[in-house]
Amino acid sequence: MKTYFRLLSFAKPIEKFAIPYVIATLFAIVFNTFLFTLLGPLMQALFLKDSLSKPLPSSGEKSLLDPRELFQAYIDKISTQHGDVYALQIICVVIVVTVFLANFFRYFSQRYMEDLRVHTLLNMRKKVFDNVMNLHVGYFNNERKGDIISKVASDVQVVQFTVTNTLQVVFKEPLQLIFFVAVLLSISVKLTLFSLLVIPVSGFIISKIVKRLKQQATQSHESFAKMIGFLDESLSGIKIIKAFNA
Repeated sequence: MKTYFRLLSFAKPIEKFAIPYVIATLFAIVFNTFLFTLLGPLMQALFLKDSLSKPLPSSGEKSLLDPRELFQAYIDKISTQHGDVYALQIICVVIVVTVFLANFFRYFSQRYMEDLRVHTLLNMRKKVFDNVMNLHVGYFNNERKGDIISKVASDVQVVQFTVTNTLQVVFKEPLQLIFFVAVLLSISVKLTLFSLLVIPVSGFIISKIVKRLKQQATQSHESFAKMIGFLDESLSGIKIIKAFNA
């Protein structure tokens, strides 16, 4: 954990990027969740023609804090006053606006995150470059030039992606999961609990895949370092080789 916070220090001032990212992400999640709740009225309008003209039976007093019930009540009222076709048009317009707003805020959240990535990557590469320049001469005798270039160019970028992606995993994914689960529980508790049964199975499969990907990623970085070394050596002596061949 100390290592992560040490790496996170390269993102300073992180609040410059994190606060707008959190706000944009929160709005994107809210509109995505609201879009999910609109599928019910849309399906009813398309396949249950009488459902809009007849209010759904209520099992109790409707909650004023439930947007799904409020929207359904509004659609029932519109359908009664202006007809099913007009109510369907209202649903489609609301869905289009919701999709636009969700993607609008998602775009800005990704843009702020990308700015944070570039800022963090720049600071990391600058720090690594300064450290390499201050190393003892003996270090360069034991290390190949390709390995050093790979560490500055590729490995630093991998570390940077790990740091910034962790912020997304810690904040965005759990929050979105909470919103979706809350909506699903409000629709059907039994179906929600049944759908959650696949999480342990999928988690086990994903963990196995991640382990294999780690091994392949390590081999890929080693191959990339060798390629950079060979390329540097080839380009360094290309003039002499061409001169002798000429």
